[in-house]
Amino acid sequence: MHDGTFTRQESTGADLAIKGLAAAAQDDHELLERGMAIFEGLRSVLKQKT
Repeated sequence: MHDGTFTRQESTGADLAIKGLAAAAQDDHELLERGMAIFEGLRSVLKQKT
């Protein structure tokens, strides 16, 4: 996320969330399940802003 492609303020939080999930997840299935829940929530919030 540090290549300049994602310049929205929210991208910093998303980056930290991904790193935290990856560090805490026991396996890929858990990481995917939790990651999907987070990004579905983010999508819902950002969709409301527009």
